[in-house]
Amino acid sequence: MEEYNYKNITANKDRIKKMFDTPELRAYEKKRSKNNKIKEWTYKIFSLGMSGKTTKTLIYLNIFVFVLELLFKVGMSMFIGFPISSPLFMFWQPFTSMFLHGGWIHLIVNMVALWSIAKPLEEMWGNKKLLIFYLLCGLFSGLLCALIFPLPVVGASGAICGLLSAFAWLNPNTKILLFFVIPAKTKPAVIWFGVISLILGIASLINPVFGFGIAHFGHLGGLLAGVGLMYFWKKRYLTTSSSVF
Repeated sequence: MEEYNYKNITANKDRIKKMFDTPELRAYEKKRSKNNKIKEWTYKIFSLGMSGKTTKTLIYLNIFVFVLELLFKVGMSMFIGFPISSPLFMFWQPFTSMFLHGGWIHLIVNMVALWSIAKPLEEMWGNKKLLIFYLLCGLFSGLLCALIFPLPVVGASGAICGLLSAFAWLNPNTKILLFFVIPAKTKPAVIWFGVISLILGIASLINPVFGFGIAHFGHLGGLLAGVGLMYFWKKRYLTTSSSVF
């Protein structure tokens, strides 16, 4: 058998590489690498970081409804969460108000929170359970505001706070940023968030100025609904943890 000359083979490879290693080829490879990165980041953005079906649908739905708000401001007013004492109150508003937002910042903050909390929950629960949990928490939050808070409300915060309660139930020691600033374990963070929401909610009833334009009872309602649903589902062996508040 003939013995291979590996040195010659290596030399030939180097010679071929130099033959094709031209400035034009290097520029082409650089451009292709840049285009691939752009495509990758575009996919990540529009796929919401490989989020589940329900999480993506909820985020897209909120964005779509916000665009409708910008286009049809007057027509969308019937879906705002007015208090029951208002002549503008309609029975569907505690539900529909969770899909409306007061501005771009309100929308972005809520959608970032929704993505970060709903994504891991959907991986544990699946699509249907997450959707039911989200809608029930949002509905309870809207009803509480309609009964207690004297001003109209909008936003997905109540439903998201319900998911936050569920996340704290299942992951009590996971560290999060309370108010996006203060690092804390999930369980005490949610408890303090609830206490602060209650205090500011009562203060806003005395004088709306103390509410700083935020429906704190909506947050509190979502937190309470989340805890209540977790207790209810725990009895039916639908949760994956026995951790309680």
